[in-house]
Amino acid sequence: MFSLFTFTAWQFALAGAVCAAGPIIIHLLNRRRFKVIEWAAMDFLREAMQRNRRIMQIRDILLLLLRTAAVLLFGLALARPFYTTKQESLDEHQPVHAILVLDNSLSMGYTDSLNPSLLERAKERAKGFIDKLPAGSKISIIPVCGAREGYSPDPHDTKANALEALARIETVDRSASILQAANEARKASEAAPQLAKRIVFFSDQQALNWRDLQGAEQLKTLPVMQAVDVSPTQTDNTWIADIRLQDGLADVETPATIVVRLERQSSKGSDTSRRDVTVKLWLGEAEIASKLVTLEAGSSTREVDFEHTFNSLSTLPEPGKPVFVALKATIDHDNLPADDERFLAAPVVAALPVVFIDQFSEEEENPARNRLGETRHLRQLLAPKAVRGDARRQLVKIKHLKMEGLNQDVLADARLVVIAGVASIDDLKVQELREYVKQGGQLVIAAGADFNPESWNATAWKEGLGILPAPFLRDTLGETPEAAGNNLKPFFLAFDSLAGHDYFQLANVPENDLRDLYSEPFFFKAAQVDLSEESLALWRGAEVKRLAEEISLLATVDKRQQDLTAKEAKKELTDAERKELRQDEARLRELRPQWLTWAAQGRLGDPALEELPADPAERQSRLEALVKQRQPRVLARFDEKTGAPFLLEQRIGQGSVITVTTGLLSSWNTLPQSNAWLIFDRILRGMIQDTLPPRNFPAQEKLVLPLLADEHDLSVTLARPGRDGADEPLDIGYVGRDQRGVTVTGMFQRGEYRVTAYRGLPVSVDAGAAETATKPVWEIPLVVNGDPEESQLDS
Repeated sequence: MFSLFTFTAWQFALAGAVCAAGPIIIHLLNRRRFKVIEWAAMDFLREAMQRNRRIMQIRDILLLLLRTAAVLLFGLALARPFYTTKQESLDEHQPVHAILVLDNSLSMGYTDSLNPSLLERAKERAKGFIDKLPAGSKISIIPVCGAREGYSPDPHDTKANALEALARIETVDRSASILQAANEARKASEAAPQLAKRIVFFSDQQALNWRDLQGAEQLKTLPVMQAVDVSPTQTDNTWIADIRLQDGLADVETPATIVVRLERQSSKGSDTSRRDVTVKLWLGEAEIASKLVTLEAGSSTREVDFEHTFNSLSTLPEPGKPVFVALKATIDHDNLPADDERFLAAPVVAALPVVFIDQFSEEEENPARNRLGETRHLRQLLAPKAVRGDARRQLVKIKHLKMEGLNQDVLADARLVVIAGVASIDDLKVQELREYVKQGGQLVIAAGADFNPESWNATAWKEGLGILPAPFLRDTLGETPEAAGNNLKPFFLAFDSLAGHDYFQLANVPENDLRDLYSEPFFFKAAQVDLSEESLALWRGAEVKRLAEEISLLATVDKRQQDLTAKEAKKELTDAERKELRQDEARLRELRPQWLTWAAQGRLGDPALEELPADPAERQSRLEALVKQRQPRVLARFDEKTGAPFLLEQRIGQGSVITVTTGLLSSWNTLPQSNAWLIFDRILRGMIQDTLPPRNFPAQEKLVLPLLADEHDLSVTLARPGRDGADEPLDIGYVGRDQRGVTVTGMFQRGEYRVTAYRGLPVSVDAGAAETATKPVWEIPLVVNGDPEESQLDS
């Protein structure tokens, strides 16, 4: 039987056994003999004691056993043994299949004093293990977090080859787990089934390694393995946990706030002094700001904010087209230098089209006559008058319309649509807006002014097939001051309901100040939505059925279209089949609308729907789980007296809809007159950011980057962080049904990866190319960062 001991476990067990002798010695000393003196009166006591002596002896023996076991078990507990019921007999003179799994996660780069890194310690232990293996043994070397060049679980036949593979292992910006190690070991075990197995996991035994272990039952499924603990005795680590734009995106006119979050964790016995840390912010290779902050010992967190205006970029954003710039935050190096920097691909935008719809058009709105549309304050929030002079440089380009002016042409280039205070909406507008959101568009629907909940329910709910996240109830909550008179009963926001979303958090603002901020506005009237479990259950059932039918229809139409297209190429298509082909194309356009001009710029289809299992039961289960994830969720509520939703969100396709149950300008509340109004700046900017192509990623083995459909005759290259020399060529191929793109592999290191496209071949590849080939058609920065929890070194 194997037991999962560390290499120092026997020392703890031996110490426990030695200490366990203490109670036995004390017991024997207490049995020393006494001088016997005859005393007549003692005869009566002797008779009583003889009756109880046997009971007392049993008691003393039990106490001795319990005391001894307590000390012995304490020593064993320090050894942290793990026993398994699986048995495997090994002969030290017979060859084995040794499977050495090395934790090469980011934390294994930790080093203290003059000692080598934890990974180097693990390699030394593994090398010693390999040297002692019997002749003829096979050896698998597995980096549990992967490697950029890849690796094979197939065993090496010689120790020299195994040592060479061991030397190539590097730390990567990923996290390891015991389940990963077990799965990789199982794969390797299949390569040499005829040999007995010896599995060893070399790790720092970080607490994160065991996070995905759900319970003791899961331990029984793990293969028999030995764990080698190479963790340091004491740790002190400071790292950059996050870097972000506070408002999600930046423009070239106003300063953007960049927030950097630092964390420090030091174990007991390590340095207990404060640590002064210099935080630097970089734009490309240029340092643009720095600050000195102090972090306490133990566990501490600090947020540092910088302001920067992106008006001196070498390439300024064109209207409607974002530019991504690579930001980097760094701190002074410590014992784990890999987490002392963090990167961000920050979007800088100009004149992104946003459509506002309310009671008045731009021509009809007249402040002098108090004819103000319900979206007026939101328009001023995103496009202040101070920057309206240069419409090409401001954050958004505003289109202000009435509902009658909304159509597909208006929506084609819009990143966000805000509808507020509108009494009703017709079926055609609902269909166009749903197609818009399915392609990735963002939609806000707010009450206020002339808003009529019943009219909206009649056309925009459609049992979940419209654009409302949930149906409205007939009765509204509260009354406006004009209607309530002396019976006015205001209500407020529930601060606790705001804590779960970044929309409502501000850098370096304490909780008490946030609580005061969100307690400012008074609310008098709000629409109510039906979020009962019965209503949600009906919606989930209808949505699962709709998705299943849509996926089935798509598969049928796709197959028939392929067959008919092949016949058309051979000129064998009949008139009836040609008509059927046109009908299928129309149905595909209806199910997969593709008329948004910006949605094709680097966005793939929904992979959750394209990768469903073929088994009907598994497919149904996956669909139900997917629908449950997409059901409406409440972002904020009113106070405990009502608990009614204030903000409600739902995803439809690749876009999302947010419902605001109260007004944005009218007498339904005092929100526009309070500082809490700024949350809508965060919300709208965040929604606009969701329309931009993703450029920030976790470390991963493979990333698919789609290209524009009309881009041909391109050659694409990749530059990796910290690697000099020629860029890697990337092959262009199909990455989806009708989508061409490139695949980037081995994105395991933190930093900026730059994908560049050239017309023809770049000069570095073809020295005889024309001068125009030296200029890239476009460049895309891709930023990779690992899990910040990997920097928590506690075991």
